[in-house]
Amino acid sequence: MEEALDRVSELGCSAKLVDDVRNITAASASDRVLQRARHAVLDWIGVTISGARQPSALIAQDVMLAEGGPGAAQVIGAPHRMTARQAALCGGIASHSQDFDDMGMRIHPSVVTLPTVFALGDELDLDGMRVLESLLHGFETLRIIAESVTDASYPRGWHCTGTFGVFGAAMAASSLLGLDADRSLQALGIAGTQASGLRSSFGTMGKHLNAGNAAAVGVLSARLCEAGFTGPRDVIESPLGFASAVNPSPDAFDPTRPSVASGERQGVEEIIFKLHAACGGTHSSIDGIRSIRAKRPFSLDEVEVVELVVPELTPGVCGIEDPKTGLEGMFSIKYCAALALADRDTGTDSFTDELVMDPLLVAARGLVQVKPEARLFHMSHPSEVTLRLKNGEVHTARIDIFTPRPDSDLERQWEDLVEKFHALVMPVLGVARSNQLVETIARFETLGSIRELTALTVPAN
Repeated sequence: MEEALDRVSELGCSAKLVDDVRNITAASASDRVLQRARHAVLDWIGVTISGARQPSALIAQDVMLAEGGPGAAQVIGAPHRMTARQAALCGGIASHSQDFDDMGMRIHPSVVTLPTVFALGDELDLDGMRVLESLLHGFETLRIIAESVTDASYPRGWHCTGTFGVFGAAMAASSLLGLDADRSLQALGIAGTQASGLRSSFGTMGKHLNAGNAAAVGVLSARLCEAGFTGPRDVIESPLGFASAVNPSPDAFDPTRPSVASGERQGVEEIIFKLHAACGGTHSSIDGIRSIRAKRPFSLDEVEVVELVVPELTPGVCGIEDPKTGLEGMFSIKYCAALALADRDTGTDSFTDELVMDPLLVAARGLVQVKPEARLFHMSHPSEVTLRLKNGEVHTARIDIFTPRPDSDLERQWEDLVEKFHALVMPVLGVARSNQLVETIARFETLGSIRELTALTVPAN
């Protein structure tokens, strides 16, 4: 702790972050770090290829194409090449469009980091090791920001994916461009002054933009610094900087916390992957109902009521009572619980405008009672599920989905992610291409050019 305080005092919080992150090298990455990095790439490529066909992604692609510019970078999952900034924006929107992307470090980390990494990496025709190192730098930056600043801004309406995300994207971009420590530090400053994103956008395409904008800001910030543009070197800790602007009290900011909290584990090891295409706040309830069904199968007709005791923030995040669209369904814990009660799939096909109005699922929503509890003050606290059947039986469950899989379970996690990947990608690219992508991602850090991977994501027509 004393050493951490000394370094913060000597360098400043922002400078210490840059110093710590730049000490991470791809060459020294452990096997577990390499595995988790591949998992993040696999999951992100899958949700992006699928998401590139969603309305918000298609609109963004059209608007960016109309802007014009050199076709320098491949848009993942689309037949377009754009500037790196445009491609990053489109990639972030696409990968967040179905809310099936990963979580961790208080945000959705991959949708702000990997669109930047792959857009710039493709434009610059970099090899897999450079791409690996930059994504590790981006994820580690997000970890440090999340642990030092915390998510105290979230209850005030800020969407941390957009606000925190610009820093991870800017550091990843700085790494790819080979900026020195001072330029990287100023790139963070330029990114910080553009940090934005509001929770009022949830249930609309605006939420997708929060991710895409953060990725694009990362590219722009690093590019500006590369060209000589200047920015503040104390963007995080300044009295008029990021931490004080987004947090309601000084107690919410502690620049020594990351040194204490993390130990030897990196940001990439904090990532949690989704198995349901909906807001993470719904997952514990879905899995709780499913775990009850696994022990005691039941039909919807047998259910009297299901009570969900949830963190007090949950209704404000995913509490849409009467969803009318698929996007709103992703943020309706009652709709998600209804899917589980009816033994329906919770993949992307279950979040359509038609299905959220299905009479059976509307009726099932009526069986769900949501009870927010102040004692479950943080969104990462598991929901407590109580299922009451008409015959008097009562069943309970509490499933924690907010803890990363242990190192001993990484092979199983890869298998789960491959299954998810194929379900998302095969309908778009076919069986052969989907298999080829999995094989390529499994060795992406060895690629002589990242274009070997990005080219495989382009649809045939």
